[in-house]
Amino acid sequence: MAEGWKQIWEDIRNALRGTEAKGEAAPSLEPSESQQSNFEDQAIEDDQETIASSLIEESKEALEPSGELILEPSLTPGQVWMRRLYRGGSYLLMAIILLAAFWFAGGYRWAPDVYFWWLRLTAPKPPASDVVATFDGGQITIADVDAHLKLLLPEEYQSVAGSPETLLAVIEDMVTDELTRRWAAARQPDQDETFSHTMQHINESLNLESLDLQLHENEIPVSESEIQAYYESNKAQFGDLTLDQVREQIRQTLVSEREQDYIDQYIQRLKDNASISRNFDLLNVPAPSEDDLRRYYDVNLEQFQLPRQVLVDELQFAIGGDEAAARKNADDALLKIRSGATFEEVAQTIVGASFQGDITAPEGTREPEWDAAVFELTDGELSDVFRAGDSFYIVRLNQFRPARTKSLDEVRTEVLTAVQQQKTDEWFAANASKTIFTVKGKGYTLGEFYQEYQELPISTQSQYAGADGMQKLAEALIERLLLVEDTYDQLLDVQNKPLSDESRLQVLKQMMHQEEVDDKIQVTDEELQKFYDENIDLMALPPKARIRYIRIGLGQTEDEQKAARARADEAYKKLVPGLFQQGADFAGIAQEYSEDPETAAQGGELSEWIGESDDILAEVQLHPFHEVALALQPDEISQPFQFGDSLYIVQVIERSGPEQLPFEQAKPYIEEILTQQKHDEQMVQLQETLLKQANFVIYPTVLEKYFQELQTPAPLNPSP
Repeated sequence: MAEGWKQIWEDIRNALRGTEAKGEAAPSLEPSESQQSNFEDQAIEDDQETIASSLIEESKEALEPSGELILEPSLTPGQVWMRRLYRGGSYLLMAIILLAAFWFAGGYRWAPDVYFWWLRLTAPKPPASDVVATFDGGQITIADVDAHLKLLLPEEYQSVAGSPETLLAVIEDMVTDELTRRWAAARQPDQDETFSHTMQHINESLNLESLDLQLHENEIPVSESEIQAYYESNKAQFGDLTLDQVREQIRQTLVSEREQDYIDQYIQRLKDNASISRNFDLLNVPAPSEDDLRRYYDVNLEQFQLPRQVLVDELQFAIGGDEAAARKNADDALLKIRSGATFEEVAQTIVGASFQGDITAPEGTREPEWDAAVFELTDGELSDVFRAGDSFYIVRLNQFRPARTKSLDEVRTEVLTAVQQQKTDEWFAANASKTIFTVKGKGYTLGEFYQEYQELPISTQSQYAGADGMQKLAEALIERLLLVEDTYDQLLDVQNKPLSDESRLQVLKQMMHQEEVDDKIQVTDEELQKFYDENIDLMALPPKARIRYIRIGLGQTEDEQKAARARADEAYKKLVPGLFQQGADFAGIAQEYSEDPETAAQGGELSEWIGESDDILAEVQLHPFHEVALALQPDEISQPFQFGDSLYIVQVIERSGPEQLPFEQAKPYIEEILTQQKHDEQMVQLQETLLKQANFVIYPTVLEKYFQELQTPAPLNPSP
């Protein structure tokens, strides 16, 4: 019937245009044999004929007064396609405008409804009214989703409740979790020592966090009289707030003040009631001898070789899009320098000139063309304009330093550190089975202790270095074991089982990712080189400096801090007395004022170069200090500034500018970046593959209903 109406309208349109009907000649109005045998079809045909006649009559408005049809000129196929393309583009533009108007008028509020409407178009029927999703051998119900959401943090829960896409992602993760459990069941990870050790630490940490919360909230007593006394003593702090309004705030403050003392007493009671034996003599690692240092130095002599180096002043002219202009600027700069102008003056007067002074460049760290032009100069000689990479350069060689091997005295600190680590590893390996301490009859071996030490972050390991530091770590482990044992007595491990199970699942996921993704990731040399070439501007070592400094501690009280600032100002005025006055020698002032005995004895000089580090944690702590020091020029002295609990005055002895990182040195960093990129990509592919192989199916009708319930204002406590 629909086809009949379509054909009638096509015939009418063709009649108005004066063309024949599409296909064969217009059909006869006489009914066919099949129509004669079917009364209903005959009636329909009669209706169609009547309607067609009516439409033709109404179309007479399109005729000229003479009654003749206005015929359109015939169109070529190209014109027909252009007309269709124009109409299609017009419809698309109108649709975009309407959608934009709908969105800005508040239509985004219906986004979840549109999302679920789209899913419902092809939605399969759920096997039960509470089943959100199914997969091979399993299903996810509303109750399962509820239980999972209760483990989320408040902000995570709000994210899920506000977005159907996020809710769907959570359900996909739940299915992936179950598939991970199946993967793990076939591999029996509990028999893996690393996995068991990791889970032991995770469970202990969960229990200790619960114990800390329990002690903080319930077992540190604060009386009402103490709260009232604190309120009366600090009324100015609370303003117009009443005692009832700030009672809980005061209680928390008093609990925090007493917490450390209470915990110390709590741990001491555990120690007093436990049988503990210690054999800390095992931590006394024999010190390296001079012969040990010499042997290490001789075996690793190549590590201490320095390539040829140059100390230079440099003007750089980036070529950009106009090589001729860059070359002209460089030629003009060279002419001015030869006429007596300094590099700094030229950089200020010529557009595009970039100046760096006293930079150290080891051979092989710059472009080959740069090395070829500069390493042929003699001390004090000025180069011609030369091109290296994407820039023109003018260089003055200040000092040439031939290749050499550092002496043992120069690298003694570095060698001593390496040999000490070597002897420590050998000592703990040889005595790994010996018992370092026993708690409640359970022995703890030196091997287990050293494993704990090696798992600490590098910055924390330094706090426990040496025999004394390791004894402190061993004592801390004894306290941890006693606290963990106490959590078991209080059944906190049972209370934390849901969190423990979730943590176990995350570790299993990491193991699966390692096997299914990470072990299969390969980064080729071609990819490394391409990344290096495309990001050459980022491949630079940060500037470094050798410094002297004066440190003055701020103290604890306000009076001590005032005295410290006055002392720092006094030292600074001696170093920088003002115009036309000679400042005092920094080394002498450092010996007089600095409270850092090790560097004060050396005139405040720090033996190592300082600069930005690739150790993120260390750099976060030291960045404010580096920022001040690296902003100074050689011999320049900073004003007193605060860093941590001390005031510092810094003088730069020598500095190096940013140095281009050679490809071989940059490779490990680039490989890490590309590996992470591939890891992220393959992780998404892995989840999609797992869900597809498991025949994952989502049921939008159930999901939509559940999502609407999540958006209701009924409160839900997402904490476990």
